[in-house]
Amino acid sequence: MKMADVRGAIFDVDDTLLDNKPGVLGQGLHERSRLAAFHAVGNKYDITQLRNITLEQNLDAFLSAPVHSLPGAVWNYLWKSGLVDSEVVNPEHQLFCEIVAMKNELHADILRSEGEEVPGSTDFVRLLAANGLMGRLAIASSAIRRDIDIYLQKVGLAELFPGRHIMSLESATHTKPHPELFDRAFLSLGLGEVDRPYVLAFEDDPRGIMSAKAAGLYVCAITTRYSADELQSLEVAPDLIAGAYDEFARQLYGG
Repeated sequence: MKMADVRGAIFDVDDTLLDNKPGVLGQGLHERSRLAAFHAVGNKYDITQLRNITLEQNLDAFLSAPVHSLPGAVWNYLWKSGLVDSEVVNPEHQLFCEIVAMKNELHADILRSEGEEVPGSTDFVRLLAANGLMGRLAIASSAIRRDIDIYLQKVGLAELFPGRHIMSLESATHTKPHPELFDRAFLSLGLGEVDRPYVLAFEDDPRGIMSAKAAGLYVCAITTRYSADELQSLEVAPDLIAGAYDEFARQLYGG
């Protein structure tokens, strides 16, 4: 794929645009706010499985969740620790609701104070906008809309992603790996069905890659969390893999 053929671009946020700091166990922004929420609710109700959740269990709850979202991670841990009796998420379950709400409350301050870009991502988005994709950029993220807005405002990208082009957790009935978020983001661009293979989808996570591929998009994967070999060996592999945004630029622009 060369940029002359590209008709739009859709970005995931966490670990694709926003550096969630996934490299060191326990240091990831979402890991920290999620762990604090588990502990707070565990202390409130004296629930050992929540008070004593380890760094490894907290990370695994997200990585092994069938769906790529905070609710998916929280419910996955409740299920694995025996606190719920079904793998199917019950959105009205008291513990589940309290943990999700607490995590979201704690995460806003962390994001505002420590949220940083994946190196080069902001300049890359601006490069795309300046080279014909202004008005054809969108977001497809399992994060809540508030967090997406905080980050885009912080790095000065809000003007390039109008609200109608932002698909968040609240936007979809199904989260990744289901294609709904990427499909809705594509439809927001006003392109025709024949354009799907010429719209770039930037992702870091296997579930997101599956989602974008199922939506018929050209998937570009960045190695912020998984290695190139791991991504290439996926059953549903991305079309393009790079370790940094300047590498994407070289490959797409032929430099």
